Amino acid sequence: MKHFLLFCIILINCLSSYSIDYSKVDAQSGSVPSNLKTADEIARYLTRNLTSPFEKTRAIYFWISNNINYDVAQMNSKDNTYSNPQELVDAVLLKRKGVCAHYAELFNACCKSVGLDSYVIMGYTITDKKIATLAHAWNAVRIDSKFYNFDATWAAGSLINGKFKRYFNDQFCLISPADFIKTHIPFDPIWQFIDNPLSSKEIESGDFTKLKIHSYFNYTDSIKKFSESGKLEKLVQENQRMIKFGLTNNLIKDHKIYLQKAIATEKFNVAVSFFNKAVESFNLYVTSKNNQINKKSVDDQKLISLLSPVKQQIELTEKTIQSVNSDDANINSQIRGLEISIDDMKKSIAEEDSFWVKYRNRFKSLRIF
Repeated sequence: MKHFLLFCIILINCLSSYSIDYSKVDAQSGSVPSNLKTADEIARYLTRNLTSPFEKTRAIYFWISNNINYDVAQMNSKDNTYSNPQELVDAVLLKRKGVCAHYAELFNACCKSVGLDSYVIMGYTITDKKIATLAHAWNAVRIDSKFYNFDATWAAGSLINGKFKRYFNDQFCLISPADFIKTHIPFDPIWQFIDNPLSSKEIESGDFTKLKIHSYFNYTDSIKKFSESGKLEKLVQENQRMIKFGLTNNLIKDHKIYLQKAIATEKFNVAVSFFNKAVESFNLYVTSKNNQINKKSVDDQKLISLLSPVKQQIELTEKTIQSVNSDDANINSQIRGLEISIDDMKKSIAEEDSFWVKYRNRFKSLRIF
């Protein structure tokens, strides 16, 4: 089960955004009717008469930043995990407050509901050459084949003496990747949206000279491939890229630990899926065997062939389990339980194999069950 860590802070720093007059869009995006409760309803209302993707994104960004309060208490709470993005969206819309993950998931849900190509980015921030103590989440939207960054959390206000002060800071809308990377650093470098990605060491030392050097890293294709990958493959790819670009601070290291646990959990889930398929195949075999016995007509070759997928799925289960590397006691306990079930299934298969060997060695006239 994937858990979303709600660790983030809000800080204010100057960034250059695209100079577009959004006064008309902002005027109609300050509020929505109280009967609108879901992200889809809110997004459709906010964009009801807008055609430009820039205006639609702005309307969503403006409403969230002006209507969602930052939850200081939850920022300091140990109970800060959710099972899926929808739980985050439901929670923030119910309470009208949250931390960065709430802002980012709500923004993402609203954008996607009106056809915008939006992403949630996890990473950390740097201000005044200092790395933040908590991880952060923000958004990117792809418009006309270009990626633009948004941070609705930072736009909503700031923390002053431990208390949230609301004021709209219009500096975190449509930020270019080259500017955003100086303050917002994704854990996975593909979300830098830069053809010559910077290493963690370069960013933290303030060395941005590579931004002026064109390279040939096709991050668009990498993102497309990543988006089309399965859950396990995504986790593995992100972990590999993050390690390659440098584990230079505790936030990156903590995220690596999270990824490794998520990889182990997902591998276990895949193994369970293989085992369940083996059980289904074995049950089909047993049912078919019983049916043929009742009809006193046994197609032994067909029945034996039904054991092949059972063996294949068990082999995949064992192979996957062996690849799990975890020091989590709960996962390891579940693995041991699955291994016991695997052994029981293998014994049942061996018994059936032995039966068919004996059965087929008899004269046909003596082949009875």
